[in-house]
Amino acid sequence: MDGKANIYDIARLTGTTIAAVSRAFDPKGKIEQSKREAILKAAEKYGYRPNRAAGRLSGKAIKIGCLLIANIPEYYEELVAGIKNSCAKLSDFKVECDIRLVPPDENGDRVVAAAFEEYLRGGADGVITNIKYTAEAVRYISLLADAGIPCATVTSDAPESRRLFSVQNDFVTAGRMAAQLLSLAGATGSVLLFTGERDSYVQRHIISGFSEEAAEDGLSVIGTYDTSDDPDLAAEYAERAFSEHPDCAGIYISTANSLPVIGYMKKHGLAGRVKIIASDVFPGLSEYIKNGTVTATVYQNPYGQAKTAFEKLYDHITFKKPEKQIFTVVPQAVMKSNLHLYERNSQ
Repeated sequence: MDGKANIYDIARLTGTTIAAVSRAFDPKGKIEQSKREAILKAAEKYGYRPNRAAGRLSGKAIKIGCLLIANIPEYYEELVAGIKNSCAKLSDFKVECDIRLVPPDENGDRVVAAAFEEYLRGGADGVITNIKYTAEAVRYISLLADAGIPCATVTSDAPESRRLFSVQNDFVTAGRMAAQLLSLAGATGSVLLFTGERDSYVQRHIISGFSEEAAEDGLSVIGTYDTSDDPDLAAEYAERAFSEHPDCAGIYISTANSLPVIGYMKKHGLAGRVKIIASDVFPGLSEYIKNGTVTATVYQNPYGQAKTAFEKLYDHITFKKPEKQIFTVVPQAVMKSNLHLYERNSQ
């Protein structure tokens, strides 16, 4: 068969009707299981995908709720931009996004609870989130699943929850890359690690990868500082870290909360002598990479992760199930020589 099959081709190939083909792709469609399996198998073989978007034009709008932790602007603004980009591309198909930012303070739990309660009352057809996955948050994700509202996690994960899928960085590899980059940059002996919340799913895996590779490369991790994605705390811990370990040879900052640490090092003449590996790419950090203060950064593409999560969730809502539960973004090493390829506003 030349080109991709259409609905008529699949009906002919399987000896069914176009109505049966349509029902086979609807989880609630009434059709014999053997016929459904035959139709789906033929569709996969010949590249057929039902055009649900056309039907969307006469239906009600799809609303996707996006609940994002607003800790480090350089990071969450990339998530917001990725979501808005994907939503804009789907606007002709009556897709809307409701973005809510969760403050990283005592008001955060209240905002999260209010948003989930609204979603459960019919305020969203699907949800994307990267909040702190407390027991209460996991409970809400389960309630969404019970109500038939799919939830996807992005840039982080709660595998113990009933989320539909997760889009995330390869955290262990990111940590291993950072340790090797420090070694290749000439750091020897003792190194320090500045993390986000070290007990979180993300940071546990990053710390594991970094520690393993550091040991293999002959580096000793002599201090780990949990900045909890708080810029003030990062600045405070930078002062403490270099007071406690003045002879350290390198540091890895595993979140976008890097500018307070780098700023302290510049102010006290530590930059240059101490090798720095950071995370992600954003304007303030780019300048430090260009002038050589930061040797390299491990790019985790939050913008791309958010786009993928939004598009995959839309696909699911329009009856195309995600191919897997975890979509992994490959981390990449960014240095002065290739920085221009990763600065989104220059693309």
